[in-house]
Amino acid sequence: MMKQYMKSEFYRIFHKSSTYAFIGVSSLLLLSSNVVLAVVKHMDKSFPYATTRYSIGNLYTSFAAIYLLCIMIASMIFGNEYGNHTMKNSISYGISRGTLYFGKLMAEIVYAVIAFVIISGIHIGSACLLLENSGQENIMLFLKTAALCFPLLIFAICASNCFIFLFDNIGSAIAAITGLLVALPLISNLLGMRFEFFRKLSQILPWNLINNMQFDFKKLDIILQWHEKTGYYYWLAGIIQSVLAILAGYLIFSKKEIK
Repeated sequence: MMKQYMKSEFYRIFHKSSTYAFIGVSSLLLLSSNVVLAVVKHMDKSFPYATTRYSIGNLYTSFAAIYLLCIMIASMIFGNEYGNHTMKNSISYGISRGTLYFGKLMAEIVYAVIAFVIISGIHIGSACLLLENSGQENIMLFLKTAALCFPLLIFAICASNCFIFLFDNIGSAIAAITGLLVALPLISNLLGMRFEFFRKLSQILPWNLINNMQFDFKKLDIILQWHEKTGYYYWLAGIIQSVLAILAGYLIFSKKEIK
């Protein structure tokens, strides 16, 4: 059943204009930024920012934005299942809730990975073609940052999928997702100044882990927050929280009344 459902889900995704529009618009925006840098350099030879170092640097320092885009991807792939009553129809046709929940999640992750590879590939490729080449080290730093943030981005998709399944209204779901992904870390940061529990909590929340990464632009390396932490800590935090979001979402959805 899962295999058949996944086939139909991918067929729907890749025959849907919004999935191509998201990749196209995102790629165009990044491509245009490189074009602007190249044009300015052509007009002003002393312009110092028309380099792959600067362009790719803007990409690997923007993972907080990519983290938030995971919400858009999850909601886009889920579609208006409740509003169109297709969720109820799917269950009526004998598709299990587990198949629906995990099938949607897998589709969201696969699409997100494909979109990320295409969009970042276009940006880096256009930077190498249009701008002064600053060396392969900048690409390697981007890949290292992507590998470090990968489980945190997966958590963003898992948490988004969880709330989208639990709320009948997509607007309410996005509000709840934003609260968990962004508001909770910010509140924990503030309360952590006074309470030890919240200080510890703030250190494992993905939004904080991403935003507190720093970069040594001379050595082209990542400086992780809280110096005693290493890369495995990011993966451990991302995986554990992803599993919790998946289990919580599925267990509640399995008891939810579908209208």
